[in-house]
Amino acid sequence: MQADPRLKRRLINRLDDAIEVAQKRVEWNFKTAVPAFYPTKNTMSLLLPLDLTDNERPDVALVVELVESGAYIGQTILTMEMAYNNARLISRPDSDWLNTTLGVEV
Repeated sequence: MQADPRLKRRLINRLDDAIEVAQKRVEWNFKTAVPAFYPTKNTMSLLLPLDLTDNERPDVALVVELVESGAYIGQTILTMEMAYNNARLISRPDSDWLNTTLGVEV
């Protein structure tokens, strides 16, 4: 990627677009942001769907945490299976994007 600045810029733009769409989805339906608990850090986070390759189905989940300023900061990206397992620590995810019909084993 370092050798190809155009590729790097395209990837950054695609990620920015996916984050913007995820934010809009949360504005349309607050249940899009799925709560997740991380026992090792004793923190709550929210999982947001990122559609990187297909606008109909999320590829990964962005983990965001609330910081003191009141903003949400992206911490990491999880596979769909990891996101589902982390969300299940609280309760069964009630979401249109994070479910077992997307090929995630329960």
